[in-house]
Amino acid sequence: MGGKKGRTDRVLILRICRKGVALRYLDGKRLQKAVNAGWHWLNQNREGLNAINVFPVADGDTGSNMSQTLRSAALGANSAKSNSLADVADSIAIYSLRGAQGNSGVILSQYFKGVAEYIGNRKRLYVEDIAGTFAAGADSAYRSVKEPREGTILTVLREIAEHAEEIKGKRKSISQMIESAIERGKQTLANTKHKLKALSDADVVDAGGLGFVHFMEGIHYLIKKGEFEKDESLESFEQNLPERIEKYTRYRYCSEFLVKGWDYDVDAIRRNLENSGDSLIVAGTAFGQDSYLRIHIHTDHPDDVEALARSIGVLEKRKVEDMMAQNEAMRSWRARYRQTVPKTIRIVTDSTCDLPPEIAAFHDIEIVPLKVAFGSETYRDGVDLDSYSFYEKLSDQSNALPKTSQPSPSEFKERYAEMLERGDCHQILSLHLSSMLSGTINSATSGAKGQKVVCFDSGTVSLGLGLMAIAASEMAREGKSLKDIIACLEERKKDQGLYFTLGTLEYLIKGGRVGKARGYLGRLLGLKPILALQNGEVLPVARVRSQEAALEKIISYLPGDGYGYRWAVGHTKCPQQIELITEILRERFGAIDVLAGEIGPTVGTHIGPGALGIFFMKG
Repeated sequence: MGGKKGRTDRVLILRICRKGVALRYLDGKRLQKAVNAGWHWLNQNREGLNAINVFPVADGDTGSNMSQTLRSAALGANSAKSNSLADVADSIAIYSLRGAQGNSGVILSQYFKGVAEYIGNRKRLYVEDIAGTFAAGADSAYRSVKEPREGTILTVLREIAEHAEEIKGKRKSISQMIESAIERGKQTLANTKHKLKALSDADVVDAGGLGFVHFMEGIHYLIKKGEFEKDESLESFEQNLPERIEKYTRYRYCSEFLVKGWDYDVDAIRRNLENSGDSLIVAGTAFGQDSYLRIHIHTDHPDDVEALARSIGVLEKRKVEDMMAQNEAMRSWRARYRQTVPKTIRIVTDSTCDLPPEIAAFHDIEIVPLKVAFGSETYRDGVDLDSYSFYEKLSDQSNALPKTSQPSPSEFKERYAEMLERGDCHQILSLHLSSMLSGTINSATSGAKGQKVVCFDSGTVSLGLGLMAIAASEMAREGKSLKDIIACLEERKKDQGLYFTLGTLEYLIKGGRVGKARGYLGRLLGLKPILALQNGEVLPVARVRSQEAALEKIISYLPGDGYGYRWAVGHTKCPQQIELITEILRERFGAIDVLAGEIGPTVGTHIGPGALGIFFMKG
């Protein structure tokens, strides 16, 4: 939503029913608007959900995962081939599975699958049908999980369904049914902390269950008020940030795989994986010619699970996250942000920041993706194409060399308009990669015209841009004015840097982002270059004969008074030295939090595999 499209969506939502008129049925159009409203309400509460996410692992991403899944569901509702109830429900089920994120997201997608199967060829859902939809959704969600745990979102889904069956025939409108379901959901939530030790220890309710209640609250608010917008008078289930964070899985990697065109027995796949880890969910959805299977598992051997996924169909998406690193990051950041004030300024950046999704979500940073094209196939950086898939394609000699393109002014305009219309901020600060490397900031500036948006040239790229976006978000949280934030960032631009080396010169030279380094690089004859990014431009610094020598040389260039700096380490498909570099930064430069990660598709297009860099910024 945003710009003209956003205003159209608001008019549609406004007309779901006249204010004060009892809603007695749902058809395809009304279901579409209901899912959009539910997503928006949950999205406004996603940071609170992230904060109380402690089970099965405290990685602080349940709110972001559920928001992404519901965003996909809403996109499915809006993209259905017709406005019939069946087509809208089927499209919601397919899109939500394709876009599902995390444990809670996959469970939610299977809830929608059950609802779609219950709807079948119905043209309308009447009051007496609501209990059946709740029951079908809950049953489908339970069946997708290998070992259902009570005290989670599953318990909330089941008890809401049981309550709906109890009151069927006693409520005269859909609004009354949903209102009663929300109240039962809150009662169930209050008891979840007594069902799971992780929740009891942290003194919080289940984040996934609370997310579903938020989803229902959004739908109820839409029906009751006739228009969806943020309303502080709508009661929401408040939770405090947990004092303790523990991990409740013995496995390291949260792994997800989306397979297209599968034709295997789901139970057989589940049995094949049951000894490979925990939190196993195998979920399949097939409507018409579309069939997708999503595997979610916490495991120590994601490559083995991936091999299985590839053997049963076309692997469309892959995500592997290090939960140990996420858990440690959440400990640090939660402690730092325990005392915050509401933000009136939101931070936007572009996908060249290479921030891991969970870090961007925690800091409430909005990311607009650039695009990467392999021949005629175009992907949105970080949305349709993750780093792993990108480097796989890059290594395939049959693929054309990729090309990158910036978002259009209209894409920025729509994103800004959507954020401002939601009412959760009054101003936007949009930070982008160096104007010496890309015209992205020009596009953002054009899209910002006429809106309360200020665009800022970071003078850097990749995780350097990520560090600056995090710093801006921190200042916004502290209540600083937009003028003060920009003044601080201008100072930090003067004392930031990047030193990096490359595994190959091919991509940097062909990409044309080398500036004064072009002639220098052409004379290297097998030597490894040390390059720097200064004032937004790539400059040659030195040349060495080995990767070890390159790392030593880079470290020698880092600011000697490294205390008081922020640090990040980025790589392109060469993570072997990340742990060593992080330890060096902590021991020799006093680094506390080191942001580490793989450099994404847009920047990776221009530097290729084997690159390693250290980013720093004062303050």
